[in-house]
Parts: sequence; structure tokens; C-alpha cells
Amino acid sequence: MPANVANNPFLDAPWMPRYDAMTPEAAAEAFEQTLPKAEQAFRTVEKQLDISWQGLIVAPNEAVRKPFEVWGMLTHLTSVVNSEAWRKVEETYQPRIIALAQLTSQSRPLYEGMLALAEDPKLKPWQRHVLDRYIRSMRNAGVGLTGAEKRKFNRIQTELANLGMRFSNNVLDSEKAAKITIAPDEAEGIKPDLLVGKGPWELGIDFATYDSVMRYAVSSDVRERFWRARATRASSGAVNNNPLIEKIVKLRQQMADLLGYPDYAHVSTSEKMAGTPEAVYALLDPMLKVGRPAAKVEERELAAFAKKNGFSGKLQPWDKAYWCERLSQELFGFDEEALRDYFPMERVLDGLFALVKRLFGVTFERQKGAIHAWHRDVRFYHVRDAKGNDLAGFYFDPYARPGTKNGGAWMNEIRGRDFETRKQLPIAVVCCNQKPPRGRAPATMSTYEVETLFHEVGHALQEMLTAVDSPTCAGISNVEWDAVEIASQFLERFPKDVRILKSLSAHVKTGVPLPDETINAIVAKRRFRAANALVRQLHLAYTDLAIHAKNYPKKYKNANACKEALGRRILPSLPHPDDRFLCAFTHIFSGGYSAGYYSYKWSETLSADIYAAFAGQTVATQKKLGAKYLKTILGMGGSAPAAEVFRKLMGRDPDASAILREDGLLPEET
Repeated sequence: MPANVANNPFLDAPWMPRYDAMTPEAAAEAFEQTLPKAEQAFRTVEKQLDISWQGLIVAPNEAVRKPFEVWGMLTHLTSVVNSEAWRKVEETYQPRIIALAQLTSQSRPLYEGMLALAEDPKLKPWQRHVLDRYIRSMRNAGVGLTGAEKRKFNRIQTELANLGMRFSNNVLDSEKAAKITIAPDEAEGIKPDLLVGKGPWELGIDFATYDSVMRYAVSSDVRERFWRARATRASSGAVNNNPLIEKIVKLRQQMADLLGYPDYAHVSTSEKMAGTPEAVYALLDPMLKVGRPAAKVEERELAAFAKKNGFSGKLQPWDKAYWCERLSQELFGFDEEALRDYFPMERVLDGLFALVKRLFGVTFERQKGAIHAWHRDVRFYHVRDAKGNDLAGFYFDPYARPGTKNGGAWMNEIRGRDFETRKQLPIAVVCCNQKPPRGRAPATMSTYEVETLFHEVGHALQEMLTAVDSPTCAGISNVEWDAVEIASQFLERFPKDVRILKSLSAHVKTGVPLPDETINAIVAKRRFRAANALVRQLHLAYTDLAIHAKNYPKKYKNANACKEALGRRILPSLPHPDDRFLCAFTHIFSGGYSAGYYSYKWSETLSADIYAAFAGQTVATQKKLGAKYLKTILGMGGSAPAAEVFRKLMGRDPDASAILREDGLLPEET
């Protein structure tokens, strides 16, 4: 790679980064310039240690800030414009980034200084909270280890990072390579927008395509081919993640042993709102007790409906989505896919931004000029308060790009709010994987995609509307992992409201909104097979905790056997033996949810409780509640424990039954 890259966009980075000018070569040069300087600057901070907030928190973070900023830009690009060249840079510099992180998180002088600072009675409450979290995090990062144990711990961290990167790339490559050929005589029921030109057609297995085929293809053989391709992603050949899973789990247990924890599940929960795996089970077990019997009833109803309509035999995994869709249409009188024409993306965005303005008093204004983004489909918005003052920036990358863009949907921080060391406003990015527009037809959305967009914007609002000036706890920084989904799951509930949903709808040709009858049916459908949705999430959460428990290798042959055994106890019907979903479970093997997937259900419990206070209220009342929500959940960020923030908003502890009432699994309060 060149020794020098002029006007390096990774280093000469304005508030809005010049992504369109970034190259792998420029990234490499940026690391070569910043990594040595950061290490030297941190060593200087250690030698001249000042027992103060400035000396122990601000100065060390500033010393290493630049290479971590470069790393953030690089990993963002590998998630949205992945290529071999970008991967090579990531693989090359990941060990050095990990080494720098270890240098800071395992600094004994810094740790001992923090312990001394914790005794300072002049610390503000938010500083004490951040400091306590830093101290706990450093303990879990191995600051107390020395000699051979420290070297082993660091090797484990590096190897885990490499395995996680390989795991993610294997999923991406496996999905990119998977193509299913559909002959003309097999195409009955498949939506026309997937069948461009004359057959035979070759379709991918990205979620949008897969979901549509599974719900509408009449041919069971076609559905089975799609199911098997997606259920076995990254489970064989050169991209086989099975051995990686076992290595990852084993290394995490070794890490827990070195830190003095019973297992990795205890390591993970120690820094979360739950605190212990036992607290997680205390939340999940009552849900399972209610959910599994109800899910079994739903399964019997589905089987009876399929039999009544000509199906014979046992429903297989590739049959269920198809018969669920038919049962749904009979019960509720509409076709989900046909509703797309009523949800043009631009209309949904307008409605979303209008809701955010009504609740929180902020506006989104799209930038018309150059935004120097990573792809032509990306757009940028300025987020402003009622007086027109800039609060934040917002990137939106809406469409699927199989093979180069990660699947699913997510929010990332591009810039964090920082008025402690500089005057920097936050920037968030939301990435989705919606169907791109075809020809001149506008992009349209399913109701699922609408909820997903609201979910991710909920995350972005917490990042952008923070009132905290210190980057240590602004936005989602320092928020407990199992509380970080509260803001997202809260906002995604609003499209389930009749008034909101109608405001988002306008037919692409006529502009006419959905009729009230259909709107009411959509809202009613939210509870359709809610018990099955619940137990599936519980199955994933229990499996995640089980494979990170001390007795995992003695109790189960491998992770897939663990998943199957728990499936027999949790799911309403036996899991299919060929399902290898864990091989594509990036959340826990290459993301941040290891022994923490339960966080979705934990956060959902709190978010449902909060939303219940908003549901059915007048616009004026919702506006008042929105102002309070803005000051607490969004405004306070990670400056206080999540439980305290919740109590400031609600005036009490959470009501864990709210989520079950919302799903119709408990009777409504009278």
C-alpha cells in the first residue's frame, strides 16, 4: 500500500465524513499515522497521571480517540460496501486496534487512579455512575491479570475478534452465493416483482425475497428449497461456521475462568441491567409459562386450517409461513404484500418525521447538496429543534445490496455528541434492507419494514437527542446493553396505533389512505400468533444463555444439539433437525449480544410498559408525555442507571405484565 495518501479522508474528516473519497489504502495510511501516536500519547497520560475527571477520563479518551474514529469509519464501510480490499484492511489492523484497546482497558495506573477518584465526594452523580461502570468494565477487560494469565487473556480477545469477523464474512459470503432457480411451472403465487423477465428465474435468499417466497409460493418444493438454503447458511464447506461456534464458546468460557466468573453468561450480565443470569430467568420463565401453552393452541389452529383447505400430512417449517399467510388473509381480509402500494417509503418517512416533531419538537430537513456518502441511495438529514437550531445529523441507507451490505437493519453512531472537549453534534446512521424501487415505481414498504424503520429511528433518536455533553455517556454510550433497545422498541409500537398507521398510508397511484376497516384489521393482526413469536424469541434467548453456561460442554454435544434440546422444551412443535440457524446467528457470535440476546425481551418489557402510558391518549397528552420521555430516556442517555432513568419517567418500577397484555396473552386491566 502507498506510504502516503494525500488529503486522507479518514484523517481530514469534517463533521460529515467524505465517505466517497475513502479507499482501503487511505484507511491503512490513517492507521499507520494514528496508532503509534495514540499509544505514545496514552503512555504519557499514564506517566503524568492526574487523579481527576480530566486526568483519568477525558485525557486518556482523547489520547486514543483518532484511531478508534478511523476504525469506526472502516467497520461501517465493511458493513455497507463490503469487498475483499476492505476486508483485508480490517483483518490487518484489527489486532492493532485490539492491542490499543487492551492497553487502555488494562492500564493498572489508570485503574488504581479511578479507584482513588471514586472516593472523591465532589464527583457529580453522573460522573460517579460513569466511573463505576468504567471500573467494572476494566475488571472484565482483565486489568487485574498479570503475567501468563494476562497474555492468555489478550490472546483470547484477539482470537475471538478474528473468529467473529470470519463468522460474519462467512454468513455474508454464504448468502451471496445462494441462488435458487425457479422454473415457470413452479412460479405460481410468487409476487411479480421478484420475477423480472422470462423464466426460469434465479433468486437470492436475502430476507425480503425469502420472506415473500415463503408466504406466497404455492409450490411446497420451492418453499423447501428456499428454507433449506436459508436455514443452512454458513453451515458447510469453506464457509462452515459450526467449528467457529464451538471455538468461540470455548474461548469465552476460558475468559470467564481467568476473570473469576462461573461462566461467560455471568461475565455478560454483570455489566447489564439484569446483573445476573438468574435475574434474566426470573423475567423469562413466567413468559414461557404463559406463552408455550398459547403457542400450542396456535399451532393446532394452523394445522386444522391447513387440513381444512386440502393440506395433508404434518406441517413442515417451509409450510408454516404459507399457511399462516392464508389463515391471516381469511381472518383479517387483507394480503400483507398487496398493502405495499399503500406505504410508499417517502410517505412513511414524512409520517415518521411528523410524529417525531409532534412528540419531541424536532424536525428532519433533507440536505439537497452533496453528502459524500458511500452509496448513491444514501440520504442525509439535518435534525433541528423548534427554533431551527442544529441538534444532529442523520444518514439513511434504505435498500438491500446482497453480498456487499450486511443483512438486517441497524443503527450506528457516526459522530457522538461531545461538548466536553469540542463542540461536536452527533450523527447517526440507520441502515435497512428494504426492496429497492424498480424502474419508475417508487419504493414501497411492508408493514414489517415500517416497524423496522421506526425501531431503528428510535435508536437514532436516543443517539441524536441526547442532552449530555460528555461523550462518556451521551447518546447510547454507557447505556446498559439490555436497556439500549427500550428507545427503539418504544417507537416501533406507534405504527400499531390506528391513527398513526392511517397517517402513514397513501396509495402510490391515487394517494388515498387505507380504509378504516383495513387499518383496524392490520392493528388487530398484531396479536396474530403472538405466542409463537414470543416463544421463538425465548428459544433464542435461552439457547444463547445455555451455550454460555458452565455446564454447556457436559450437557450438550454441541451448540446445535443445545438449540434442539431447548426447542423441545420451549417451542410448540419439535424443531427441524436440519435447521442450522445458529451458523448465521451473528447477533451472538459476531455482534454484541453474546449471552445477551435476552436484552430484546428485557427492553421490550420496559418499552411496552412505557408505551402503555401513551396508547390511546389525546395528542396533547402524548405531547406532554413525549416531553418527559425526551428529558429522560432520550436526554439522559447513559448518565444514570437505566432503572433510575425509567423511574424518573414513570414514577415507579416496571410492570412486567404489560408486554403480555399487549400481545393478548393476559387479560386487559379493568
